[in-house]
Amino acid sequence: MKKTNPLIETIIETISQRILSGEYPGGYKLSENSISQEFECSRTPVREAFKALEQNSLVQIIAHSGTYVKTFTDEENREITEIRAYLESLAFRLAAENQADTNRLQTHLVEMEESLSSDNPDFTRYGKAHYAFHQEIVRLSQNALLISMYDNLHLNSATALIYKTMNPEEIRTTIEEHALIYTYLRYHDAERGSEFMMNHLWKKRNRLLEAGKEN
Repeated sequence: MKKTNPLIETIIETISQRILSGEYPGGYKLSENSISQEFECSRTPVREAFKALEQNSLVQIIAHSGTYVKTFTDEENREITEIRAYLESLAFRLAAENQADTNRLQTHLVEMEESLSSDNPDFTRYGKAHYAFHQEIVRLSQNALLISMYDNLHLNSATALIYKTMNPEEIRTTIEEHALIYTYLRYHDAERGSEFMMNHLWKKRNRLLEAGKEN
């Protein structure tokens, strides 16, 4: 098993937080030199961190140009959401049939609710909890191929960047919908839960489709 390098992990976490907080906006060019100086290391671990961040779809490495914070188009987000809708709907059905333990899912739900409950919502915290919530449902499916396909989408908490534009009504709606998803799974309601999961993500897909037409 490959050992994790603590320095590389620290660099990854630091840059991830800066991207999610907006300190490094989309299109921002990352400097190997500056980061290596900040962490008092050679450029090698910085490059390794950049590669990991690219795999997580947080940055894009362009040959002979540099490393940039990745920006997602409405079309890219729509295509990902279409695939997610079917994978997560199936995952929900399998998890419900497995009578999966929902304790961890509840923990992620509480984290989501708390992150949006104040007058100044913490969208970085919400993005991480939201990703963990959906990832947990996929994990509970216990279907190795499905889990692998989902992982290959390279989804991550960078989606928090999308939520920064949510208004109070959208915040209320997303909390209610995720609470209902949790309830359906807690009571192993495969039929209604899988259908609701599909509709939940397809609504997002339709919003992205409309946004693409407007641009």
